[in-house]
Amino acid sequence: MSTSTEIRHFVLTQGGEIREFSADEASLIAAGANCLPEYAERRMRYLQVSWDQESSSELRIQTAGAAIRFDAEGRLTEAVPANDEEKISRFEHDTCVQWALRDVATAPYTIH
Repeated sequence: MSTSTEIRHFVLTQGGEIREFSADEASLIAAGANCLPEYAERRMRYLQVSWDQESSSELRIQTAGAAIRFDAEGRLTEAVPANDEEKISRFEHDTCVQWALRDVATAPYTIH
């Protein structure tokens, strides 16, 4: 079986909202070609969930988080390591991972 990498992108607010972006949307946002006016002048938390399907019953999952800032128009201006107040909670992390794997994690997979 050949391995393929899948990636999902999530923006998390301090108010508890979790919003997923497709790979195409995330690319446009990162390039500054797509604005998110609802996030204008805000610093948000970002989580990327990626996985490789190693075999028919094994997934290798990796996550990476950051703090991201948007300008007055809602264009991404920076991505930096999160400070202590911006850490992604274990609950938020696990929720994003489980949501990212919702279409993949069927029997014989178990999510812990």
